[in-house]
Amino acid sequence: MKVLNRIFIVAAALCVVGCVTPEGSQNITGKGNVVINEVNTDAKYIELYNNSSEIVEIGGWTIIKNGEAPLNDASGLAAYKVPQGVVMLGHSYAVLNCKGQDNPHGGLALGTSESGVSGKKSLLLELVDAEGGYVDHFVNTAAKNPSSTDTWDGAVEHTFDVACRMPDGGEWWVVDAATPGEKNVANTVSKFSNTEVQFENNNGGDNGGDNGGTTGGNPDIGTSSLAEAVSYVWNESKLPSITLSVTESEWNNMLEAYDRNSGTKQYFKGNVTFDNGTDVFHFNEAGWRLRGNTSRRRPEGNGGEKHKRDNSDWHHFHTQINLRKFHKDSDHTIGGVRKLHLKWFNADPAYVRELFCYDLFRRYGVWTAINDIYSRLWIHVEGDSKPAYYGVYGMLETIDDEYLKVRSDRFGGHEGNLWKCTYSSKGPADLKNYSDDYKFGLDQDTDEEWPYELKTEHNSFSSAKGQLIDFMKKLNSKSGTELHDWLGEIIDIPLFLKTYAVNVAVGMWDDYWNNSNNYYLYFNQAGNEGYKLYLIPYDYDNSLGTSNNCGVQSDSGRHDPLNWGDGNKNPLVAKILQYSDYRALYVQYLNELVDPAMGFMDYNSSYQRIVSWQDRVRGYVANDTEEDMEIKDRPAYWGNHSEYRLLKDDNNFFKIKAEAIYAIPAQ
Repeated sequence: MKVLNRIFIVAAALCVVGCVTPEGSQNITGKGNVVINEVNTDAKYIELYNNSSEIVEIGGWTIIKNGEAPLNDASGLAAYKVPQGVVMLGHSYAVLNCKGQDNPHGGLALGTSESGVSGKKSLLLELVDAEGGYVDHFVNTAAKNPSSTDTWDGAVEHTFDVACRMPDGGEWWVVDAATPGEKNVANTVSKFSNTEVQFENNNGGDNGGDNGGTTGGNPDIGTSSLAEAVSYVWNESKLPSITLSVTESEWNNMLEAYDRNSGTKQYFKGNVTFDNGTDVFHFNEAGWRLRGNTSRRRPEGNGGEKHKRDNSDWHHFHTQINLRKFHKDSDHTIGGVRKLHLKWFNADPAYVRELFCYDLFRRYGVWTAINDIYSRLWIHVEGDSKPAYYGVYGMLETIDDEYLKVRSDRFGGHEGNLWKCTYSSKGPADLKNYSDDYKFGLDQDTDEEWPYELKTEHNSFSSAKGQLIDFMKKLNSKSGTELHDWLGEIIDIPLFLKTYAVNVAVGMWDDYWNNSNNYYLYFNQAGNEGYKLYLIPYDYDNSLGTSNNCGVQSDSGRHDPLNWGDGNKNPLVAKILQYSDYRALYVQYLNELVDPAMGFMDYNSSYQRIVSWQDRVRGYVANDTEEDMEIKDRPAYWGNHSEYRLLKDDNNFFKIKAEAIYAIPAQ
């Protein structure tokens, strides 16, 4: 049989097809993404895995051993080929027994080969299709530059009984247990590093090249716009797995930066794998940093401690991943999406509060609300025997210029001024006190914080700051009909009041109106006249019965929705609601939200959505931090109303909130 001509090239940062880089790349291509997934040299079998949702016909495929000839069939006299007509379903397994073995397994049976596979000699297995085209390979050799002239019987990188990709379709590891025809879940022992072999004849695939740290060759998601890419990444039917691989020195740099300043915004380097169950993407040298305000935490150990290999005290933490932070190219995006905001469920034993709120915003037509879905997070620090599983996280869309571009048509442009507004160490974001110059700053990845932080640089900081101050001056000086009409000109009043109706209905007290905190403002164009202003909702884990004595609040379920905050301290909402026509809209929206006939936030519809979401992730919650290990129907432990429940009749937040809304006098 004709043997493929092939050239082998090993380079740690090289873009490759059908193989895995030592940093943990899952850059897998080929026929339907079918890969060699497990090799057992003790029980003697080779497992294939279809790492895609496609149905792939593999009839006539074969495996070439050590660069010479195909494996023998069961007779030992002819070349082995997969029988004609055999297909692999999406995300399924197939097992070829070797050396005449008959191992029980859970996958598709591919028959038996009389050839053997050894874990004590260097080994090359090449999966090729019926036309002889390259699909995938496995290699175990200590040679740094393997070539077509190698005899493949020299020194090995690992002596092993079982090697497999972890997770399925991922990087190659020596493992401690076999899983033929089943999901690879064994403990990892040591990782293969010398597997990035590039093939000259790979059936026309793109071999790529050195492009500044990216592996390239990631799947084409078939989108033509950034909006479609956002829909692809934040697909509610998916449960993405995200693995962040970091060198030990870089991880320790992060710990030291946190110890110097827990509010650090410094970015660190790491390799990121994004797997949504259909496609797998890998990014070398992506950026990541810590996030959070009062919920910001040290990801491991206590102050002053460095990483402890395989003996770590892991802690949940919020993180921002910026795929393009260090390499400004399209290969460091998922169809144009470059940022993933990952949040642990801080003080939310129900694992559902923020997800519920953003979903409710969007259901109710508040199109400014970001996307938020469940995900799972692994952290792999170099030197550890296996990645640490951090459990279920919320994966949120970042509010930035990318967010603006996706909604440009609705905003009327994406080159205006976007401000993040928070209650910082410099004071509240109250939209009232505009003479304090120290409250305004530009986001430049420094550790400094401001109540008003400009997130875009389309226009000069000076002009953007002047625009925001001019808005505050007019808000606090105008009155009567002049104020009413001016507010109606610069603000989409129905959208604003729908936003605030949802905010109050879900009991979000750590907001603008009550606490001068947690919102974004977007002016859709520069200048002091002619713009539209949008309030963008943000940070909704303190909701649905997580109540606190803050501002004028004491009970987030029963508090008067018409007096949610102190209008003298935080004037914007109160100034809008002083007008009867605007106030009537607000009350209408509140009533629509809790009306059972509408199905937005009444008890029955809310119950069904929450149970459905929780059931999706219940089996994935237990994690290596040993924190937040189960789903519980309770609010935050530090709240002042621990009695609130989401799924029980007694003290049910949805029922109590509906009563508070129905008690509003007729307008």
